[in-house]
Formats: sequence, structure tokens, C-alpha cells
Amino acid sequence: MRRAALVAACLLGCASAPIVVSLGDPPKPATSKDYVDELKRWTRHGHLRSDFDETLDVDATMRSPEFRDAFAAKYIDLYRIGPENQASTRGGIMSDGADTYEFHVETQTHDYALNDLTSAKTVWRLTLVDDEGHEVQPVRVIGVKERRTLDEQFYPYVNTFSRGWTVRFPRARADGTPLVGSDTKALTLRFAGPQGSVDLVWVLK
Repeated sequence: MRRAALVAACLLGCASAPIVVSLGDPPKPATSKDYVDELKRWTRHGHLRSDFDETLDVDATMRSPEFRDAFAAKYIDLYRIGPENQASTRGGIMSDGADTYEFHVETQTHDYALNDLTSAKTVWRLTLVDDEGHEVQPVRVIGVKERRTLDEQFYPYVNTFSRGWTVRFPRARADGTPLVGSDTKALTLRFAGPQGSVDLVWVLK
């Protein structure tokens, strides 16, 4: 029941007026009690329907510094990590993949063959796009197969039918220009394929 409530809260938060977020460092240290609020702030949901079928259903959480901070607090609390190891645990969570724009993604499709983001047979093109249309492609997409019970604790939209992915994008475009500058207003995680496209948008301060 608690997990269902978290899912509903997350989807409600993602479907309401745009949430404005910052990619800067957290203004203050998070506690494990902050995690659900941060999950809602940093998670987006989208779906693509084609010929009356749910072609793609996707949830994605941007692992920003603020989100990582709350994730670390919940992880430390969940595993009852003692004071002598908390700093190193938090440091590892904050630094892993932090040189990229990293997302936890869960996808579902009506056709299992379409639920593939990594093989040569994938029909999906993933990009991260700024508000002026500049885009970068992933430097790495990793299928998440292990510790799915743990994923359920942190990402309540995980379910029996979804597949999990860690998706990492470079911080700079091909010409070396940073993707996000001081005047960047939004980032869009885009899934595009023969059936159509899905845009998940994070509005930035």
C-alpha cells in the first residue's frame, strides 16, 4: 500500500505544473525523510501510444546533486551505516557518474522486443536536448538487472514488467561547448523511434 501511494504521489507531482529545479549543489544536507520529495521533484513520466497500444511507458529520475544527496541519506538510513562510514558512503554516491548527466530510467512496452535500449536491434534513439535544440547522445546505457528489490525501495515506479537502465550523457556537446550554461532554461530527455517520440522535461532555474 505504501509503495502504491509513493507511485501515485510521484506521478501526481510529475503531471502538475512544471517543477523548476537547480543543477547546483544542494543548499543544505538532506535527510532520509527528504527522499520522497526529492524523488517527486526529479522524476518525470511519459508514454507513447500507437495503434491503440501502449508502445512505450517510461519513468526517469535525473540523478542531480540534490537528488544524490537525498539518495545517500536514505541509503545510509536503510542500511544502518555507522557514523565512521557515512562520509565515505555518501562521497561514493555523490561522485559515481557525477561527471555526466545521469538518469535512472524504467521502460515498459507492449512488445517485449521493443523494450531494449542497448542492443544493436534497439529501435529507440536517446538524446538529451537543451531548450535551443542542441543535443548529446548517451556515452553509456547500462541495463539494470541486479538488486531490483533495492531499486523498488528507491524508485517506486519499478514493477514486474519494467526494465531498468542507467543512462549517462556527456556534459559537453561535440564541439566542447557545455550543454548547460547559465542561460539554459530546460533539459529534455527524448526517446524517439518509428512509433513516435516521448519528451521528458526538466525546467531549470
